Amino acid sequence: MGQLFRFEFGKLIHKKLILAAVAAYTLVMIILLLNQRIDYLEVKTADGTTYHGRKAAAYEKTIADKYRGELNADKVNDILKAAIDSGSPEELSYKGDWVTKSISSMFVWESWDKVKPLTEEDIESAYPQIKEQPFQIGYTRGWETAMLCMESMLLIAGFLIVITVAPVFSEEYSSGMDALLLTSKKGKSTCIRAKITASVCFSVLLALFTIALPAGAIFIQYGVKGWDATVQAAAHGLFWTVPRTLSCLQAMILVIIFAVIGAVLLTCITLLISALSKNAFTAVLVALLLYIVPIILIDKLDILPLNQFLSIMPSGDFNAALVLGMEDMRLGGLRIPMSYLNIFLTIVMGLTAWKGCRNIFGGHQVT
Repeated sequence: MGQLFRFEFGKLIHKKLILAAVAAYTLVMIILLLNQRIDYLEVKTADGTTYHGRKAAAYEKTIADKYRGELNADKVNDILKAAIDSGSPEELSYKGDWVTKSISSMFVWESWDKVKPLTEEDIESAYPQIKEQPFQIGYTRGWETAMLCMESMLLIAGFLIVITVAPVFSEEYSSGMDALLLTSKKGKSTCIRAKITASVCFSVLLALFTIALPAGAIFIQYGVKGWDATVQAAAHGLFWTVPRTLSCLQAMILVIIFAVIGAVLLTCITLLISALSKNAFTAVLVALLLYIVPIILIDKLDILPLNQFLSIMPSGDFNAALVLGMEDMRLGGLRIPMSYLNIFLTIVMGLTAWKGCRNIFGGHQVT
C-alpha cells in the first residue's frame, strides 16, 4: 500500500499542468502577501501625525493596549470622542488606528455629526453575542489580515483541487489503463484505495499550505498579539454573523478545521464524479460546475433552505464564517447547527467515495 500510495501521489503532482498550476497558485499567494506587507501600513493619529510601517503597527498596538479589556459603552464613547476631538474623524475612520476604525465602522452609520453617546443597550444591539460572553478589545489587524488572505486563497485552492483530482479515475478510462489495473492482482482493492488516499492527502496538504504561508508571513510582521481579542469587534467584521463570541485564536482554529473539512469534502465529491466520468474533461467540467454554483448563488436568493444547503458545500467551508453564521436548521423543536450538518455530510461523502469509487471503477466492465 505504501509503495502504491507514493506512486499515485507522484502521478498527481508530477503532471506538467498540475506543476504549473501549483506554481501559479503559489505565485498568486506570494503577490497577495507582498501587497499586505507591513511596509505599506500607514496610520494617522488624532494630532495629525502619520506613521508608516512598523512604527504605525507599534502605535496601533499602543492604542489597543490603552483600551484593552472588556468592550463597553464607556470605551466606545471614549474612542468616538477622541476621533471627534481630533477635528478630522472621517479621515481617522479609514486612516486611523485599527481600534478607531473597528469601532467607527460599527457605530458611525451616516455621518460623524449625528454621533451621540451610546448606552450599554446600544452596544448589545450592535453585538448581540455579548449577552452570552463579553467582547474583548485588542490588536487584531494581524489576525484579521492573515485570515482574509487564507480564505481568499482557499477559494482558489478549490479550483486546483478539482483539476488535480478529477482525472484520477476518468483518465484511466480514456487511456485504457483501467483494463490493465483491474486485471492486476491489486487493481480492484489496494490500487483504488491508494488513489483515494493520495487524492485526499494532496488536498489536505494544499489546504494546510494555504493556511501556513499567510500565517507565517503575517505573524512574522505583526506578531501574535491580540490572540485573545474578539474577532467580531474588529474592522473587517470577520465572523460577525457567528452567534458565539470568538477570540482571534479560536477563529483561526476554526478556519483551519473547516479548510481541511472543505478540502476533504471537495475531494470526495470530485472522486465520485471522476469514477462516473469516462474522460477527464467531463469530470473536470462537472466538478468545477458543482464547486462554482454555490459560490455564485449563496445569499443571492432569499431562500433559507437553499442558502443553508449551499453553506455546507466546500466553498462554504473555505469561508468558515459562512457555515458557522448560517441560521440553524429546524426539525420540529430541534435546532441543528449547519456546521454539524457540514461535518456529517463530509463523513457521509467520505464513506460514499471510499465505497462508491471502489464499486464504480472496480466493478465496471472492461472492454
